[in-house]
Amino acid sequence: MNPRLWSPPVLLAMSLACGAATPPPPPPSTPADTITLDATAQRQAGISITAARTAMRAEQTEAPGILAIDERHTARIGSLVEGILLDTFAEVGDRVQSGQVLATMHSTVVHDAWASYRKALADRRRLEMELTFAIAAYERASRLYAAKAVSLQDVQRAEANRVAAEEILDMARTEVRRSEEELQHLGITNSDDPTGESGEQIPVKSPIAGVVLERLVTPGTAVIPGSPLYVVSNLSSLWALLEVDESLLSHLHVGQPMQLKVAAYPGETFTGTVALVGDTVNPRTRRVTVRCTMSNADSRLKPQMYATAIILDSDAHETVVVPADAVQTIDGKPVVFVAEPEGRFTLRAIDPGSTIDGMVDVRSGVRPGESIVAAGSFVLKSELLKSTASEQ
Repeated sequence: MNPRLWSPPVLLAMSLACGAATPPPPPPSTPADTITLDATAQRQAGISITAARTAMRAEQTEAPGILAIDERHTARIGSLVEGILLDTFAEVGDRVQSGQVLATMHSTVVHDAWASYRKALADRRRLEMELTFAIAAYERASRLYAAKAVSLQDVQRAEANRVAAEEILDMARTEVRRSEEELQHLGITNSDDPTGESGEQIPVKSPIAGVVLERLVTPGTAVIPGSPLYVVSNLSSLWALLEVDESLLSHLHVGQPMQLKVAAYPGETFTGTVALVGDTVNPRTRRVTVRCTMSNADSRLKPQMYATAIILDSDAHETVVVPADAVQTIDGKPVVFVAEPEGRFTLRAIDPGSTIDGMVDVRSGVRPGESIVAAGSFVLKSELLKSTASEQ
């Protein structure tokens, strides 16, 4: 049949038949950077929403440093006399108390000190008895003189003997005190050897409570005065030794709070206080050493950890901030999730700045007042990555 001879009704029927075979257009799809959750799913995911806000912030610069023991709370323990180390009772890492014995030494100097002390005690006891006899003799002579049984010279002689005995006893007491002080100078008290049987041994004690950082001797070591035996430090306080560029010194002063970060605890900041700004500039690096003191009561920080200090510019400016837990990383780029109506959460790339007190500066990507997902943003990130993977 010649197509040119087809009637209009036939053409209409063919047109309708072709139209019926055409599939309907697909429904609008959800953008790949959007996640939709109903109210129940949001509660289960622990989603919380907060508004981006503005805050006054100062520009910050980072300075490298290292944590070190606080020398004000550190004892380098040695001996005041020559001797031989007999035994050790504390090892590296042990926590010790003030006055705790760390080791014992053999020393002839100690033997001589104990001998002098025991002789002084014996002399004092003997002279106390002699004074008792002299007092009794004087009192007896006084009674006899009253009865006219002895002469006045006898009474005066007895009184002179009593006075002399008192003076000699006073000197003996002074010698006892001197001997005690000599023992104390050697680090020995009467309680260390109440019977005097230890003879030539001397205890090596820790003058502070802390942690044993070094044990520098072993039994049998010959010890000379001033040689270090142990290093004990109270690690509840640490120093942060920072190397700060000379151009930043105008932003620093003693007593200034300082925030520091360590690699062991990413995302956390620790607070210190500037205790010293160095007086000289390193001619090679053009940096100045700055010392901060840091509280470490929970012992999380360790000496020799690398640290980074955050130095704030004195000129503050207004910027947008969001909670640190709102910021996630996808494909190496920082992002947040913006809450929209009907349970939609849209991915938004941002340009973050510094993190201070748990809030991140946002240079671009978020406007003040926009609703941002804080807690639960990691769940949204996981859901978004799963949906993207399933589409591929």
